[in-house]
Amino acid sequence: MKQILNFIIWPALAGLVFAVTLLQTPRLIDHVPALKVYFPQQVVEQAPDTTARISFNSAIRSAAPAVVSINSRQTVVRPENRIFFTPRGFQRGRVDVPVEDNSLGSGVIISPDGYIVTSYHVIFSDEIPIENSSDISISLNDGRELKARLLEINEADDLALLKIDADNLPYMKQANTGNLMAGDVVLAIGNPRNIGQSVTQGIISALWRRGDSFVIQTDAAINPGNSGGALIDIDGNLIGINSIIVSESGGSEGISFAIPADKALSLLREYTPSGYLGVESEAITLIRGRDEYNSDVQGFKVNDVFSSSPAEKAGIRIGDIITGVNDTKLSIQNAEDQAEAYQVISAISNLPPGELIMLELYRDGETMNLPVVLGVGEPKVFSVFEESTGSAQ
Repeated sequence: MKQILNFIIWPALAGLVFAVTLLQTPRLIDHVPALKVYFPQQVVEQAPDTTARISFNSAIRSAAPAVVSINSRQTVVRPENRIFFTPRGFQRGRVDVPVEDNSLGSGVIISPDGYIVTSYHVIFSDEIPIENSSDISISLNDGRELKARLLEINEADDLALLKIDADNLPYMKQANTGNLMAGDVVLAIGNPRNIGQSVTQGIISALWRRGDSFVIQTDAAINPGNSGGALIDIDGNLIGINSIIVSESGGSEGISFAIPADKALSLLREYTPSGYLGVESEAITLIRGRDEYNSDVQGFKVNDVFSSSPAEKAGIRIGDIITGVNDTKLSIQNAEDQAEAYQVISAISNLPPGELIMLELYRDGETMNLPVVLGVGEPKVFSVFEESTGSAQ
């Protein structure tokens, strides 16, 4: 029995003690640095992470600042059923009621000086004719809201060109649309349902030939409010302008179409800029001038000066009356003369941007001359002439 203890038990206990000592050695090394010389630590190499991280963040950060929200407000006339009291009793009838129509959409800044491409149907619809003037406001990515003016439209391709008065804006560069293929990954950026700017991802489903160009079909989710926004590639370059969706429910069903970027940018290349002053005004006839200002003043009274416009930069104020352009005095003796006076003012649109003109103004009972350098756009000198009633308009 004693021999069994000597040859089996004690060696087992000794081995157990040795094993415990070995296991505790790494902890002892942490507390006794001198032991590191005798117990070099083995470097354990971790297996590399083979899971690829796919992200389009850099493309979105590059492109998103150039995508804007558009709010177009116009007054349209809609028929409504009304009940009228007549000598025969209550009768139903239809009357035309003017209502304000709001159209929400997106747009893409395509140059640092404020040119914006969007969809035609964001600005106009079936019940809003082209002739109707619109109040278009642009919400920039940095929070600013600026007025925009319509420069050019292409109804067949569902495109419109707008302009805002701002400089050094972020803008989107065009991709080479000649290299597009079905299966390419694309991203759609816009303001769907007015919830704020957001991004959806998909692929090019097909490229459909149409006339001398083509349209891009994509399965990226395009919802109401995305119209006019950007379809970009994974490098953040502009592929197209989101146009329409094919849907029975009104929401995205994975069939959306975009107009190629080169077709959209051709609006700017083909656009012939005209002079732009940047005021809204109304006609002041000689009769009205004598009645309201006790003076022989006649011309156009400034009711609004657009922000950052040439008029604002030149110092034109609300309430000023434009009485002359360059060497031509405005003569509006009565309502019949308004058309002739308008032709003088509208001649501004025939002058090129950058042209220096001299305006004669009537302000606070005095006449003054003010130099103005015209900007880019369409002339917005007056809105609607008022009919003459008695001695006032």
